[in-house]
Amino acid sequence: MNWKKVHISVIAGIIGTLLCVHGKIFSSDVFFAPQEIKGQILHAIEECKESIDIAVLDITSNDILNALTKAKSRGVHVRIVVDRKRALIKGPLSISYENKEFEIKVVVQKGLMHNNFAIFDCKLLTTGSYYWIENAARFNRDNAIFTDEAKLLVKYQREFDRLFHEGITPDIKLVTYKKREAAPIAEEKFERVEEKPAVIPGVTTIEKQIIASNYGIVIKETSDGYINMNFEEFNNVFGVASDLSDEQKESLWYHCVGKKVKWHGKVTYIGWGLVTGWMLGVNHGDTSVEIKLNPANKANFSNVKYGNTVTYSGKLDSRVTRVFPYKLEDGNVLEIENTRPTPLSDKELLENDTVPVSQGPKKILLVESFEDIDNIFGSGSKLPDAQKDEEWEKYKGKYVSWSGQIAYKNLNVASGLRIGMMQNERLSVELKVGLAKKNKVLNFQDGETVLYSGKLIERCGNHSPYVLEDGNFVTVK
Repeated sequence: MNWKKVHISVIAGIIGTLLCVHGKIFSSDVFFAPQEIKGQILHAIEECKESIDIAVLDITSNDILNALTKAKSRGVHVRIVVDRKRALIKGPLSISYENKEFEIKVVVQKGLMHNNFAIFDCKLLTTGSYYWIENAARFNRDNAIFTDEAKLLVKYQREFDRLFHEGITPDIKLVTYKKREAAPIAEEKFERVEEKPAVIPGVTTIEKQIIASNYGIVIKETSDGYINMNFEEFNNVFGVASDLSDEQKESLWYHCVGKKVKWHGKVTYIGWGLVTGWMLGVNHGDTSVEIKLNPANKANFSNVKYGNTVTYSGKLDSRVTRVFPYKLEDGNVLEIENTRPTPLSDKELLENDTVPVSQGPKKILLVESFEDIDNIFGSGSKLPDAQKDEEWEKYKGKYVSWSGQIAYKNLNVASGLRIGMMQNERLSVELKVGLAKKNKVLNFQDGETVLYSGKLIERCGNHSPYVLEDGNFVTVK
């Protein structure tokens, strides 16, 4: 045996594995030829299925605008931030603005915006010196990086959201645009003239009511300065059970920190500490809020007792995690309902007197295999339906972890992402998966065997499978 060849093969295999693993962390590439850069941008637009966010000086490339229009017709949400309103008065982008094809904002600032970046489906970023203009490829020397690194995507998404929500929607009179023949690059020059917000005529008021808008979620601020969401609506976005990933939550949360909320809940504790000052704990079902009360408002909260139901306010300080509750600063109690404080039960006397050990819905994981469950509720069970219904109440709402083969993947607007799973060579389980886990799940192919988990919500019928929600693939690919 040639051991030298064996050693070379083993080393090559290890290096290949490491390169493969590295490639799955993130991938980046850089391009310098303008035509190549434009081709990559067009390809990224064509591949988009959900959203495109663009921050550039202007867009005069007809190819890019046509691709964006086609993306919009596919249901892709397109948002654009440009440097000056001149881009919306004349030129090809003005037609899109007039027809309201895309959401377009103008940056109002004393200085100049040199940004040239775009984010595709919140998972691919391009940035560099390339201008999105018609004659860019004729004489320019440019560069553009394309990357899916999550850390950079989050930072650029924050910057785009800031620019978009600080931008304005000008009320302008359009100049008729006629497509020109190819001309020397001098005709595509851009005058970088400083302009002040105060001297721009005919612009609308900045949309201060919108705090954040992304991932299909819009968070607004009321005229009296509060986020326009009750606790349940807010927790559906940022809570432990939210479908959003931590990175998506953090991107939205960035715009909410320091904003005021007004919520309604049951008091779990109130007290004063030498270090912490006055603190108030409020319970909202499975999730808690800890409020650092402003001592200047003591007259409002001095009569609050354990068990009272109160309306309270405060400024958002930190979001909930599995361990820590939401935290508010500068708190106040606006109203105490005319309810008697409920006495502590024996169970409550033994519980933590501040906050729960964990936040969010408590997951109870069953140890039963699919076969164990199916022996009780499946077609081979001898139990009558009435007894099956009674038994099902013991299992409904609890989590299971099973192994099965992917039968189908179905994604649509009405029902979201549904995965059919084969058990014992028959379609037995339908898994409902949140869109935040879409990319992870769709990475697997039909016919592959995976370990999956989910919460039991419907038992099988004669012609219907078990249904699991909050589904996920435990298997990593």
